[in-house]
Amino acid sequence: MTKDEKKRYLILKDKNIYKGLIILAIPLMINNLLKTFHDVIDMFFVSRIPGVSAEAVTSIQLTFPVVFTFLSLGIGLSVAGTALISQFVGNNQIERARHYASQLFVIALVLGILLSFASFFGSPYIMSAMGATGFEYTNSVQYLQIRAFELPMLFVFFAFMATRQASGDTLGPVYISGSAVILNMILSPIFIMVFNMGVPGAAYATLVSNLIALPFGYYRLFYAKTGITVSLSMMKLDVEATMHLIKTAIPASTGQAITAIGFGLMNGIIYGYGVDTVAAFGIGNRLTSMILHPVMAIGGVLSAYIGQNIGALNPARAKETFKKAMILSVGTMAVGALGLLIIRESLIGLFIHDNPVAFALAVDYMFFILIGLPLMGVFQTFMGTYNGTGNTKYSFIIAVTRLWGLRIPLVIYMRNFTDLGSSGIWYSMLISNLVIVVVGYILYKKVDFKPKVRVKKIPAASTVLKPI
Repeated sequence: MTKDEKKRYLILKDKNIYKGLIILAIPLMINNLLKTFHDVIDMFFVSRIPGVSAEAVTSIQLTFPVVFTFLSLGIGLSVAGTALISQFVGNNQIERARHYASQLFVIALVLGILLSFASFFGSPYIMSAMGATGFEYTNSVQYLQIRAFELPMLFVFFAFMATRQASGDTLGPVYISGSAVILNMILSPIFIMVFNMGVPGAAYATLVSNLIALPFGYYRLFYAKTGITVSLSMMKLDVEATMHLIKTAIPASTGQAITAIGFGLMNGIIYGYGVDTVAAFGIGNRLTSMILHPVMAIGGVLSAYIGQNIGALNPARAKETFKKAMILSVGTMAVGALGLLIIRESLIGLFIHDNPVAFALAVDYMFFILIGLPLMGVFQTFMGTYNGTGNTKYSFIIAVTRLWGLRIPLVIYMRNFTDLGSSGIWYSMLISNLVIVVVGYILYKKVDFKPKVRVKKIPAASTVLKPI
């Protein structure tokens, strides 16, 4: 049995769905954890810049929603690619899957180049609009302009991730992105501290790491011996396939982008509470992401799992996978949140060591965010299901509703009509996460688990796969 056949059996036939989800999610979990460790290491060394630790942390924290706004368009393309390509794979239309992957590559490259220019030249205006001044303005603009040069590479890598993940290969992309992250972790302290480059050093470390590692991903995208690959001969514009990808990507991309803009607005509001609150918010998010990323990995695998089973005309297995993923995600978040809750003060002390006010705020923030993290397990499972079924409009609805319909209005209300201070932010986040799972369930009941691509009836003999 070939590697591709083993993966198809695992996703389409293996009775132990938990095993399949875990096997495929572990590489993504490792990759996401490496990214988190990189973010934590970046924040650790940036916080060691003498005399401006809180300001330096704030400079990077302010850029997060801006970077995410640009990356959200690539993420939306990746979501569309995974959904549609996985359905072709599940239906055993391999050449059609390759054709869509090739069209996805071209779209990603063009969009990445356009956004690179927009990010570089727009950064000063964006950070000014967010209210950044002085040290934070100068360093956040430099950080964004440096990272603008990596956007074309990252967008093509999103296409690579979607293509490989759609065929059940979650390990291959980890070799590439994991190598880049490890290299980044090595370069960050060198650029920030040894070369005395400060906050921009963190951006240079990321850019150089990606320049070195990502070309290997491009090579696998074209020449891998297993899974779906792309072909130059299939990159000639196919209006139907391109529009299908874009139409599916638009709700996911728009939802991600609007969410990122909302986080920018949130950062602006939080910035009004002072540097101490922003530093606490940034550190708390970096630390809690250590347990959030594994659940995001399960959601990513769930998308491909459901997509392939829908393509194979097996909606019952797709629905069963949703239930198992929900249990796995919520359980993971509950255990992780409890562990982090116990040691949160020690972890925060690694990053905020000269500011007792910011330290106390971070401890308070992490308590509220951690007790509500199991709700994020529910949220991510719904997202993975909507994306895998191609119902990206539902992903748009819950992403935008959670932030713009619930969290931002609550934060504004808490700030203007209560005396809760920074705690009003934490309460608003917890309430919004609680309400959105109800909205998510209502939308889930509308999912039809039907293919969003043209499928062929699969002969019974072609679906008889042997156990691994």
